[in-house]
Amino acid sequence: TPYRLIQTESRKRQSSFEDIREEVKKSADNMYLTIKEEIDTMAANFRKSLAEMGETLNNVETNLQNQIAIHNDAIAALRKEALKSLNDLETGIATENAERKKMYDQLNEKVAEGFARISAAIKKETMAR
Repeated sequence: TPYRLIQTESRKRQSSFEDIREEVKKSADNMYLTIKEEIDTMAANFRKSLAEMGETLNNVETNLQNQIAIHNDAIAALRKEALKSLNDLETGIATENAERKKMYDQLNEKVAEGFARISAAIKKETMAR
């Protein structure tokens, strides 16, 4: 039945959507970890260089902490935007599925009306004979 096809299609889309959502989350997490690792490495190298040069560690570390905070904020914003896009996609799919179901329901209703008219005509014709 068309409704069963809609359900199957909807399940496929939902499964695909969940796969996409997981990939985006993994990607965001991996991006965060990669950038954090790079920043941590940069911080370690910075500290070593500063100690060797004898500069004051506090000022540079404060700057580094600020940069880390800025990067973390940027990563959080990217992740938030990615999740918002996923939610928008999910909403679009749900809307599309609802519209498709409504269309199939209307089609089924028209088919049922047509069958009812045909059945009535056949019955009337049979009774006339």
